[in-house]
Amino acid sequence: MNRSGLCRISFSILAFLALAAVFWLNSLIITTTKREFDAGLGKKIIDEKPLFQLLEFPFLKQHANITPVIKLEKNKCFKPILKFVFVKTHKTGSSTTTKLLSKFMNKHNVSKLRTVGFPQYMVGGYPGRFKCKFSFPKGSEINVQHVRFDADEMKRCFHPDTRYFTIIRKPWDNFLSSYNFFPKMNSGSFHCDQMPSIYVNQGEEADTAQFLSKAATLLNSSVPFYFRYRNSQSYDLGFDSMLDDDKEIKRQIQELDKHMDLVMLLEYLEESLILLKDLLCCDWDVVSNIAHVNERNYDRKSLTDEQEKKNFQQLYNIDIALYDYFNKTFWNRVDAYGRDKMAKDLEILRHRQNKRSPVKPNRLPSRVNINSSLKAELQNYMFENNGKCMLPGWKEPMYIS
Repeated sequence: MNRSGLCRISFSILAFLALAAVFWLNSLIITTTKREFDAGLGKKIIDEKPLFQLLEFPFLKQHANITPVIKLEKNKCFKPILKFVFVKTHKTGSSTTTKLLSKFMNKHNVSKLRTVGFPQYMVGGYPGRFKCKFSFPKGSEINVQHVRFDADEMKRCFHPDTRYFTIIRKPWDNFLSSYNFFPKMNSGSFHCDQMPSIYVNQGEEADTAQFLSKAATLLNSSVPFYFRYRNSQSYDLGFDSMLDDDKEIKRQIQELDKHMDLVMLLEYLEESLILLKDLLCCDWDVVSNIAHVNERNYDRKSLTDEQEKKNFQQLYNIDIALYDYFNKTFWNRVDAYGRDKMAKDLEILRHRQNKRSPVKPNRLPSRVNINSSLKAELQNYMFENNGKCMLPGWKEPMYIS
């Protein structure tokens, strides 16, 4: 066979191989894009240019706004995500969630120096909005403490790939939990947990209706820790809890949604944990160790009295809007995850829950050294943001300790 014949054969073989590669890539992209579209992730594929643009994509003709690309999707699990901020809200099942995250951190030997832990109960200057200068140890990559969310400030402190998530619950149940958790009478040893309850009660016992009636009149931003009974969940998530402009409330909730990778619901904790497992790429043994923390027995009464309902709605107007919004987006997230897949994963979770192993907490050192000038600055910042424990008329504030 002459040289020209060999060249023609070689060219034919190369052309066949190139064509085969094109069909394989076409199939790969269609399959990947369809899977991500079905999972609700297709809309996120907007940052990369197409590998090639000359091929026909039958599936994508139905969804012309989606560009086929080869890309590692943020939500795909390849290794555990060990950079995250859990915005720990109050009386929402957040301590239960923290306990699960503690096992996750232990499992992957997360150093205590990578986890925000100081000063305890006032991380980042709580109850002021989070500030990097009041967060210790420096260079931390994880938070599981109570903080007041501030998207811009946290993005200054934490890695760009950090995942942000939180948990909320029905506002009425949140109120009942707070009402039955925080002391309502002065026991003789005054401390921060008693505010603002003892100020509202004025030394008298009060049922929920009486308490809400007084709170609706007495609570404002001048009262220490007023936010515990005034849109407490929204406050922790960075809102001005006195806000009463419905249009602005809606705008701020939508803005919060942009910054949160996941908002869990306590009422659907199992589904929430499955979505959290997907977000952090963690194992079943982490999320299946559900052991409720700070759970108490109390009368879970319904909100039926009209005046009590009116007072409650006045005090929790943002929390009500917040929960309504994220209750809808949560189920959109479940739909994107796949209802059938969720049902199967719930079976797995419940089966493993019956065989759970004890969770050993990721204990942090009890204290950290803070220089006196920074400590004074921290206390002033807390003072300016209702982090003071004193009754009106008292001369000296009592700070969180």
